[in-house]
Amino acid sequence: MKNNITLDHGSGGLLTSRLIEQEIVSRFQNPSLNELKDAAVLEHFDQDIVFSTDSFVVDPWKFPGGDIGKLAVCGTVNDICMAGGLPRYLSCSLILEEGFPVADLQTILNSMKESAQQADVSIVTGDTKVIEHQKGHQIWINTAGIGTKIKDLDYKYQEGDAVILSGSMARHGASVFMAREDIQLEGNLTSDCALLIDQARIAFSFSGLRILRDPTRGGVATTCLELIEHSSWGMELDEKKLPIDSDVQTLCDLLGFDPLYLACEGRMLAIIDQHQADALCSALGPQASIIGKITKEHPQKLTLKTKIGATRMLRKLSGQPLPRIC
Repeated sequence: MKNNITLDHGSGGLLTSRLIEQEIVSRFQNPSLNELKDAAVLEHFDQDIVFSTDSFVVDPWKFPGGDIGKLAVCGTVNDICMAGGLPRYLSCSLILEEGFPVADLQTILNSMKESAQQADVSIVTGDTKVIEHQKGHQIWINTAGIGTKIKDLDYKYQEGDAVILSGSMARHGASVFMAREDIQLEGNLTSDCALLIDQARIAFSFSGLRILRDPTRGGVATTCLELIEHSSWGMELDEKKLPIDSDVQTLCDLLGFDPLYLACEGRMLAIIDQHQADALCSALGPQASIIGKITKEHPQKLTLKTKIGATRMLRKLSGQPLPRIC
């Protein structure tokens, strides 16, 4: 562990994992935390509760396809869904920088209201702090969420299980980068920021569903690694089957980004029994794709079968190609 925290520790990649496992999990160990899911399942109630929290520091706060308010609600609601829960309640804590325009705050709060209504969740508690000018970055938001568990999800993979991605990848990371650097491209490259409640409900109806996860920080590659790194299984992705929109690919080609490592904020990864994979893809819609499979080869490793038939080993994101994407 480095002596000081760097931006790389917030990338969702290798240094983030080391920070969480070596400094946080090692101190607060308990069964719920040790699973390192997007949300914890709490079992000491009449009905199992799913609990999650997230902080949002996206720069800029407004981007094509959304803003930090929409992102804060979608992010926490989606995390609850990915743990097999149905979200019910959210908290909202604001950290505002002195001088932040009230009109911008109203825009953000209206986005939160609209997204919460779409998700059928209530924002029931919160907090507001104001810090001195130039001591923060305009606005930061923390949301915590509570839901009820309606689906048991675990890591009990079987050989040949299919890996499904619900839609095209990397749109959020590309969109935020364009807004931050004021890059103009032809077309309409917008973030994929969206609620995943409906898609999660569809997935919950399949008996062969193993696990769900939304590939946010670190993108599809890092999230897939997280799904196998503590198991005895490997995963193989097929580059020909990765759904990447042409505008995202163009931006990545221009700037040297790998779309496998750019964040999504409205996409779902599902690992499911191979015999039910086609049916789940059909139910999720035409954008869903089978992008890979669980394999006995290369335990705890993620490989990519390239378009030319070679094999590439994928590792967790190292470094910080795109700061403040969530």
